Parts: sequence; structure tokens; C-alpha cells
Amino acid sequence: MSDAVEIAAPHLQQEQARLALLRVDVRDASAVWLRNFRVYMRTWKLQLAAPLLEPIFTVFAFGWGIGSLIAARVENISYLSFVGAGVLAFTVIMRALFETTYSAYFRMVYQSTYDAILATPVGAESLAFAEILWAVSKAALDAVIILLILVIFGAATSPYAALAPLPLLLCSLLIAGLSLGITAHVRDIDSFNLYMALFFSSIFLCGAWFPLEVLPRALRYLAWALPLTSGIDLARACLTGRFRLRHLSELAYLLLMAFVFTEWALRSLRRRMAA
Repeated sequence: MSDAVEIAAPHLQQEQARLALLRVDVRDASAVWLRNFRVYMRTWKLQLAAPLLEPIFTVFAFGWGIGSLIAARVENISYLSFVGAGVLAFTVIMRALFETTYSAYFRMVYQSTYDAILATPVGAESLAFAEILWAVSKAALDAVIILLILVIFGAATSPYAALAPLPLLLCSLLIAGLSLGITAHVRDIDSFNLYMALFFSSIFLCGAWFPLEVLPRALRYLAWALPLTSGIDLARACLTGRFRLRHLSELAYLLLMAFVFTEWALRSLRRRMAA
């Protein structure tokens, strides 16, 4: 018996040393994603209400309400066009956030959905990857709806506006990974309060509602350290057609952080479900 344990231990350590993403089975992850999609289709009408109503009232409040008080143009574009990227980013990223926090926690703890899935041959990494992809899928649907609303209101002025959801989907991927990793460590649902407070506070520093140049130098450094800032800046560039060389480094930063947080989420859920 001890010999078997000694033989199995190095193999287990070798498996843990591998990237968790390499342990994802695409067919298993697709099956879990399809399960979530079928559940969603039962209540899709109610779930579409939020992405339809929220951005309309946000555009009214910020684009026309506050925008009417701002006589000058912001970064040589109208405030409505400037804030359009913030409206798009905030709503899309928030969808991925809630899907991998409260929704994922309910499936994991209260509904025991994760336990049921893991009782099949599906691995924890495939389950976690499917949950992240499902959150990004819902964010993508919201992005298309909100982009259409921005076009109707005149906030999208560039032919490249159709590309605006792409950097925000990268943001959704990294937020979904970060949020699912945190969910895997949360033992009480009230513990999400701190994470939500940090997220909703940081959104005000990401250049969504005003230019970062008006902030003190220290806060500007903090803002650019937040991946959301890069996502919003890239989305605004697509909406207005004003591309800069810095956008290449921002894209690389988003790709790196998306990889790091996704890998961490897969490892975290494996440890949580094995505990």
C-alpha cells in the first residue's frame, strides 16, 4: 500500500504542476456550457430586461443629463460619445461579475449543481472553464444589445464601433476568472460584500465617466494598473476611431491578466471541490 502511495504522489504533484488550462476537456466544458444555456432559455425574457433597460437610462442620465451641463468636448469628442464606452463596459463587465459570483455560488453551494456535475466524468477544470465561458457568453449578448442602443443614440461614431465589444469580452474573461476564483474561496455569501465594494469603487477610477488626466498623478497610476481601464480605453477607441500606439500594450496587458485569472480560477475551484 505504501509503495502505491509513493508511486502515486509524484504523479499527483506532476499533474498539479501542469497548467490547469491544459487539463480542460473541450467536450466536457461544452456540455456544461450547453446545460447553462438550456437553463437560461427557460427565463431568457426576464434576463434580457436588464441589458435593455439599464443602458437606456444610463445614457439618459450621463449622456444627456450630465452631458447637457458640460459645454466643452471631452478629449475632442462629445461627452455622449466619451461616456458611451463607460456605459458599454460597465454593463457588460457587471454581467460577467454577477454570473461568476452570486450565480456561481448558488450553483455550487445551495443547488449542489457542481457536485452533481463532478459526479460525472467532468473534471473540475472543465467545469470552471465552462462557467467562465458562460459568463463571457452572457456578457457578449449584452454587449451586442448595448452597442445597438449606443448607435441609436449617436454615441458610436466610427465604422470600427462593431469591434468595441472585443476588448470588453477580454475584460469579461479576466473578471469572470477573478470572480470565480474568489467564489471558490468564499465560505459565506455575505463575504461578497467586500469584493463588490472594491469593484464598484474601482469603476469610478477607470476612465468610464471622466478623463484620467483630471486625476492626481498617484491615482492615475492606480487607474492604469486596473485592467478595466485598458478595456474601456480600447472600447472607446473603437467607438470613436481614435487609435493610439498605447492600445497595443493595453491589449497585451488584458491578454496576460485574462490568462492569469483564468488559470487561478481553475486551480481554486479544483481545491474547493476536492476539500
